[in-house]
Amino acid sequence: MRRAAAGSLMVVAAALASATPALAADEPLELADDPFEITDPLAAAPGAAELAIVGFHERARTGRWRGTTSLEAEMEVGVAPGLEFRIGQLAAYGNLQTRRRLDSSVEGEGGQDGGRIPAWGGVTRLGLLYEVSGGRGTWPALGVLARLRAVYGPGRPGQEADLVALIGRTLIRGERPLGVHLNLGWTARLDPLPGERPHRWFVNASVGQGITRDTALVVTYAREQGERGERDYEIIQAGIRHRLSGGPVIGLSVGAGLNRDSPAFQVGLAAQWAFSLPGW
Repeated sequence: MRRAAAGSLMVVAAALASATPALAADEPLELADDPFEITDPLAAAPGAAELAIVGFHERARTGRWRGTTSLEAEMEVGVAPGLEFRIGQLAAYGNLQTRRRLDSSVEGEGGQDGGRIPAWGGVTRLGLLYEVSGGRGTWPALGVLARLRAVYGPGRPGQEADLVALIGRTLIRGERPLGVHLNLGWTARLDPLPGERPHRWFVNASVGQGITRDTALVVTYAREQGERGERDYEIIQAGIRHRLSGGPVIGLSVGAGLNRDSPAFQVGLAAQWAFSLPGW
């Protein structure tokens, strides 16, 4: 698993080296993006790309080993008007039972034994985002995100598929915009074990307030249906996104879970670079 994760990160790094920076300093700062649990409905323009590196550390409420650290890389590329391709890789180490998207990797034979010992886990995902509406005038921006995901860890590997409705609305425009976003999703487990939920719903909602042209405050609420007999994954995040002069967008979030089956606390740090791919 660690070799697969390293290989995916090397592919992303090679794409980064061959790309040229995009001049995005005059564009509004995105209010719904990493490290927050929210996705913006707008697709990248053809030939435009973005690389995001996101790290998290969180602590579970139960288990002998409670800490979990993860590192994620994702590349987004506009391939046609209103259509964006996404590829991502996540690797994590620690108590995977409260890590969103990785809890299923500790089920079944060879699982994590109730969080008593740390374990490696990972997620590889492919996705397409289609921008239905750009949100001009009084209408909200609308998009649809479809993803395929392979989840692996100490238990049996699994495959999942997501379908997510993305909604965004800028309530106040200008130098200090105010925006709200909502993600409504449905996850299907393609190979569920006996007793596992074959389907789960999730909802993410956020409010972002620009305080300068290059800085925004963000608050996010995320909830995902848990397995039978478990509480839902539920967390609130708050933090900041800031665009460095001539550099990446940096994001910092602090989160707290709302029940025993969610992390007690979580800290996230993200860096994003925008590029124009050569040949477009």
